Amino acid sequence: MKIKASNWWTAGVASAVCLVLIVAIAMLSAKPSSDVVLRRPSTFFTDPSGARAIYLVLQRVLPSVEQWRLPITELKERSRQRVTTLIAMGPNEISQAEAKALDAWIESGGQLILAANTDWRVRKTSRDPAAEDFLERHDISSEPGMNSAVNAAVVKALGRGRIVYVPDSYAFSNRTLRVTDNAVWLTERCTEWGGSALFDEYDLGFAQQRGLVSLISMFAATPWGLVCVQLAIAGAVYMFGCKRRFGRPVEELPIERTTPIETVRAVGGLFETARARALSARTIHNYLNGYVSSILGYRIDLINEQARARVASPLRTGKTELDSYAEAANAAISERAISDAELIRFAKKATGITRSFSHGSPRSTRSAAAGSSQSETGADH
Repeated sequence: MKIKASNWWTAGVASAVCLVLIVAIAMLSAKPSSDVVLRRPSTFFTDPSGARAIYLVLQRVLPSVEQWRLPITELKERSRQRVTTLIAMGPNEISQAEAKALDAWIESGGQLILAANTDWRVRKTSRDPAAEDFLERHDISSEPGMNSAVNAAVVKALGRGRIVYVPDSYAFSNRTLRVTDNAVWLTERCTEWGGSALFDEYDLGFAQQRGLVSLISMFAATPWGLVCVQLAIAGAVYMFGCKRRFGRPVEELPIERTTPIETVRAVGGLFETARARALSARTIHNYLNGYVSSILGYRIDLINEQARARVASPLRTGKTELDSYAEAANAAISERAISDAELIRFAKKATGITRSFSHGSPRSTRSAAAGSSQSETGADH
């Protein structure tokens, strides 16, 4: 029983809440939207100063009726959709670019129905401070007539289109339509011109809110926008491409020294700092063996006695000097610590052998060495 009573209570509370919401929604929807502060003849408002009624009437008669919430400079894009009538009621001032765009649209076959107490003011600029207002530039008087507004309407042809001026901003407001037949008059003007109609809401302060992407695309189409796009692309390339290789890595070539003496001094300074006398002597000996081997055409080691006897005749240096070098090389390369004087004497002996080989002709020396080896071979046989 308790569960059944609880269910009844839940159902009753839910029903009461739904009933309250229905009543609240009905009351709010029945209340007309008003423009108490500015009192604009806008099709968004259903109060006496608004123009929602004429908007609903034209929707039943014309093929298409919409609220125009974009600048007039973009009206030419809609002209391809058979938009032939633009209705502006009590609009604010427009820029000179918009006035020129509106003139071009009317000349191409559009109809402007302007309901305003005064002239449609054109914004002055420093370049053109004496710019005329819209009706003034078309020689249309903006003074109100003695009779009703629609009877005092002025029609002025402009190119293939026309301008219809009604000297009353509220000629088609909800209050006026109750006591006049202005709705019939406006319907006749729109139907005889054909096509669809637009109510200008942009100049009444109801601009269409656009997203960030559409605003950026509109700005990018301007000259300054193209400059900003190019700068953005250059900045992106710099940020993502700075210090990055755009090709296969290239091995850096070593810098060649101008003179071999720089290498000798560098190696000598290293060995002197390390006190590596034996290593210095071994380096000198290996260099001399490699140099003599490259001249003779075969590998040779001057410490070997047979090798010294083999190369003694081609060289200008005698075998006694070669034996002296070999004795000094054995002493310098050994593990025994040598002095700087002994290392210098060994280097001088190696330099003397190198010079004796360099001053001769390598080709003749090689042939002489080859003949000597052949003669030694024949003697052994």
